[in-house]
Amino acid sequence: MKVLIAEDTLTDRLILKLYLEKMNHSVIEADDGSKMIQAYEENHQDIDLIILDLNMPNMSGVDAVKHIREFQATSDLSWIPIIFLSGSTVDEDIESGILAGADDYLSKPVKPKVLAAKVLAMARISEMRAELLRANKRLEALATTDFLTGLANRRCFESALDEQIEKAKHYGIPLSIAILDIDHFKRVNDSYGHDAGDLVLSSVASRLQGGARKGDILARIGGEEFAICLPSTTLEQAVQACERYRMVLSNQPLSYNGDQFNITFSAGLVSLDDRYVTKHELMKAADDLLYQAKQGGRDRIVHG
Repeated sequence: MKVLIAEDTLTDRLILKLYLEKMNHSVIEADDGSKMIQAYEENHQDIDLIILDLNMPNMSGVDAVKHIREFQATSDLSWIPIIFLSGSTVDEDIESGILAGADDYLSKPVKPKVLAAKVLAMARISEMRAELLRANKRLEALATTDFLTGLANRRCFESALDEQIEKAKHYGIPLSIAILDIDHFKRVNDSYGHDAGDLVLSSVASRLQGGARKGDILARIGGEEFAICLPSTTLEQAVQACERYRMVLSNQPLSYNGDQFNITFSAGLVSLDDRYVTKHELMKAADDLLYQAKQGGRDRIVHG
């Protein structure tokens, strides 16, 4: 572990450093609260633990801990454990350090075995918290990703669309969306089975991703239906972009069990304007235009 220690008394700081280095930890030193904060802000990506004195010149340990926790919150940094040192055993002093954001305390003079035990405990807590964050990220990915295609799912797409609509309105920039439906998908399922249908869906996703413009948001929103959010894109530009997507999808046949068949899609395309100002209005309008594309013969894009 890399440990940042802040202690204004040189002898105490050197003893603490010696103990930690004997435990094979590396140490960064500071002799007051303000220098500790500077050292943390410069090295926060490498620091695993902070140990600081409660009473220091220029800035107290309590104020330094508060500053670090605020800095972590505003900068979206990971939590790290903080242990404060105190020569006082007064309950109020211990309470003030914990309430400021510290996680444990050590009484002076520091005893090597107690120090080792506290550092080990903080390392365990830190690892458990990191594992919890990793598990939460995995759960978040499961909740927002379509398992078959790896694209965003409907929930994720609608959330992203809300953000893009707000951004477009705030900055006065264009925004377009398209809803796509794979043509004759039921025929593929009926003729070749669901494995072939899954292959079509995953192939569509892969080809769309391969031809995606930077910034476009792709999603599978249900069955054989896909959606594309095109930020900073006028309706005219969106038509051109969707035509490219259509060509990317249909320019090469898909093979399954020795048979080949072409994949095409029909799409409805709209842009944010006075008629469509909400997510639901945009998606409904795009869906209505998709229906027109289907009725008009498929393998086409209808915009409005």
